[in-house]
Amino acid sequence: MDLGEFAKHHSLRVTRSRQDDNDNIVGKFGEIYEYSGSELGMMLCGGPVGTGRWARVRRKCLAAGMTLRQNGDDEGALSFDPTNKEQAALAIKVTRARPKRRLSPEHRSKLLAANQRTQFSEQHPVLIGGSGTKRAPPYEAVD
Repeated sequence: MDLGEFAKHHSLRVTRSRQDDNDNIVGKFGEIYEYSGSELGMMLCGGPVGTGRWARVRRKCLAAGMTLRQNGDDEGALSFDPTNKEQAALAIKVTRARPKRRLSPEHRSKLLAANQRTQFSEQHPVLIGGSGTKRAPPYEAVD
């Protein structure tokens, strides 16, 4: 399972990193990325993670069967099997990756109905640039 399939299966958003042009699932405390053909990696780094939090997270992840790849004072990286439900759920929880919001069909239809009753629901010729609109004359230099 690659990163795209993992994200689709868990309703997560994949973003492209500016630094290295790789796809990542970005969370509040870390990132999930493709580590190898059969494993995904999870990186927790600096900021609000802290040394105590990293120690607790590392213990939980190792107990779940993840592999420690880098271990720092208050940050580190682990790899995990994306098909293992326990490891995948723990990686999403630890990085605080937020799932995409999904609208129910009833809520979607209610929003669309409310949108049709707004002042912008009619297409005015001025807004769409159709015939009958006056355009400002181009700027003319004064001699």
